Amino acid sequence: MRIGDLGEFGFIDRIKNGCLNRKSGVVAGIGDDCAVFRVPGNLAVLLTTDMLIEDVHFRLSEIPPYFLGRKSLAVSISDIAAMGGTPREALVSIGIPGSIEVVYLDEIYKGLKAIATEYDINILGGDTVLSPDRLVINVALSGEERDDEILYRSGALEGDVIFIAGTLGRSAAGLDLLRNKREFEKKEGLLTAHFDPIPHVWSGRIIASSKLANSMIDISDGLVGDLWHVCKESGVGALIEMENMPIDDNLREYCERYRLDLERFVLYGGEDYVLMGTVATESSDLLRESLKAQDCDYFPIGKMVDGDSIKLRENGGTIRELARSGYDHFSGE
Repeated sequence: MRIGDLGEFGFIDRIKNGCLNRKSGVVAGIGDDCAVFRVPGNLAVLLTTDMLIEDVHFRLSEIPPYFLGRKSLAVSISDIAAMGGTPREALVSIGIPGSIEVVYLDEIYKGLKAIATEYDINILGGDTVLSPDRLVINVALSGEERDDEILYRSGALEGDVIFIAGTLGRSAAGLDLLRNKREFEKKEGLLTAHFDPIPHVWSGRIIASSKLANSMIDISDGLVGDLWHVCKESGVGALIEMENMPIDDNLREYCERYRLDLERFVLYGGEDYVLMGTVATESSDLLRESLKAQDCDYFPIGKMVDGDSIKLRENGGTIRELARSGYDHFSGE
């Protein structure tokens, strides 16, 4: 069996056993957005890491180096936000091909330092190595959170309202616009969504501190793919409503202009980095009010249901089962 046959998530399941040699204080290991362990007092530490590889996650010809730096840290900040935490300390490691100009690297670090400043993050070090042919950036980031406020993928309950704290599909549309070299008058909003995603730390803190939500995740691999993670870890299914999806007007116009499948961008487009969570029906309005009071988004898009599948109610009322999708590095899908 080769790695492509096993798949990314099959590989993760294969390696996670036997990784904890000292379980005292560990709340969550492999399997969620962040590892979690307790420290003295009522705080827990969150740890996450993300690696971006040239020609897998980005192309040098498509993203300016400043935004590559920002995005490299933003994706890890979003992991901390997905569990309701506050980002704290970062280590940045970079593998550099000998052909890259120093001024290009300067711009990457300008972007890294800019977003670190915005979120009050220290960059404490890392590692710098020679890479044979591709640029590689790896960020390890810690965060902190009250132990009793951390939100996990595994907490969703049958009957919960599924909510989104942002709009969907814009980043994927920005990538589509780049790859196909399309002309579009309102392209800047779509490109910005792809180049410079906003980690929703403040929304995450409001949701976590309210103690109303039962689960949360950020949407990095697409709505359906990440919702499937919640379903799998929580042991429930989901029914989502197409008419309730938060969709930006520019995305609608872009899809209409080029006769593209809007549903594909909304349901399967990745790298939105907005938060998705679940909350008991009776608490949904209260959570909405808490977020709206701080100018944060709240869009109910469906419910958690009995079963082990994700279904979509289309605008016409037809219900169909959706493929369990999400980007898998090893299968290439």
